[in-house]
Amino acid sequence: MAKRQPAAPPLEQQPRQRRPPPEKKFSVGGIGVAVWLNTIESDDGPKSFRSVTIAPRRYQDKQTGEWKDSTSFNPGDLPALIFVLTKVQEFVFTVPLPGQDPEHAAGHNGDGELDKDGLPF
Repeated sequence: MAKRQPAAPPLEQQPRQRRPPPEKKFSVGGIGVAVWLNTIESDDGPKSFRSVTIAPRRYQDKQTGEWKDSTSFNPGDLPALIFVLTKVQEFVFTVPLPGQDPEHAAGHNGDGELDKDGLPF
């Protein structure tokens, strides 16, 4: 009879792996956005790419006084959200990925200059 392996402990009891910090953080007016640098192995070797996360909006529950997260934003949050996302866009389109030729970063034309709008499209 085969020996059974003990079940893995629930996720909340497993030790957390240390995740590297974000490559860059942007925040204003309680709005926070993080840019993450990710690397994967491909047939051609390691490839880097970025991802972006928008932190939940924090609010204090008036009844309990407890701080909570919300996945939605108020209309008054939009100017700060737009400002921060614009800064994130500028960063990801102008800062080359590791190993990337700065002249080939998104948002640059072949002459090493920023495209008219600094956009890759």
